Amino acid sequence: MLNNFIREIDKIKIEAQQNYKKEKIEINPSSSYSQYLIDFRDIDIDQKWLNEYFIKFISTWEKFEGDEDRVAERLRQGFEQKDLDLEQLVKKVVSSDSNYLMELAEKLQLEKETLSFLGLELGKPVFELYAEKFKDKLDLDNWEKEYCPLCGSLPAFAYLREEDGKRILWCRFCETKWSFLRLKCPFCSNEDQDSLRYFFTEEGSPYRVDVCEKCNKYIKTIDQRKMQNPDELSLSLENMQTYYLDLLAEKDGYSNPLV
Repeated sequence: MLNNFIREIDKIKIEAQQNYKKEKIEINPSSSYSQYLIDFRDIDIDQKWLNEYFIKFISTWEKFEGDEDRVAERLRQGFEQKDLDLEQLVKKVVSSDSNYLMELAEKLQLEKETLSFLGLELGKPVFELYAEKFKDKLDLDNWEKEYCPLCGSLPAFAYLREEDGKRILWCRFCETKWSFLRLKCPFCSNEDQDSLRYFFTEEGSPYRVDVCEKCNKYIKTIDQRKMQNPDELSLSLENMQTYYLDLLAEKDGYSNPLV
């Protein structure tokens, strides 16, 4: 069910990107954040395009949602009643504004995580277009910093590359991937091996959770070398399918700033 939903979302996302390309896309590298290229909070998304994409996105969501859930319906009602400002939602998700998300979730009677997911998915088609424009300016194998070289966001997921086991971090906003040291916390830069560890849920699993005892943060990781079909790795899908790992890590007292 989730796989089919993601495939349908990918289809409408590609169509939406093609429509957006017909408009003039201004590429203005961030002037206030010199260590990475773009601040997505400064981007003005075409409102007409965003509204149309939202309607298609929600219609797809409704196709896969059970009758008892009605989450997509409440989102549609919030939009129609002007309680849900789509562009503001996207920018609040980019800036990780938990207070805004909690207040809006209470108003719409939804979970904060639902709004975070919606804001992320609404912004991604545009963010990926910017990433495509700038990809030739990024030295992804030598960046090795804790944040995305394109937009400055913290990583949401990691994988160990099939060909050499190198650790690669992934940005959930623009899909940018960059290399990072294996024995280093991607949140606080801690390199003390005694305070860095990981745990598996079962022996032989490609999934693990890397944790740092210094900052109490965690990041989910998949070992591409242990996957049955490594060429089919989709980090967006893996991130959603492994929500149980987020719950396990949080139960042990760890947190992820993007969850």
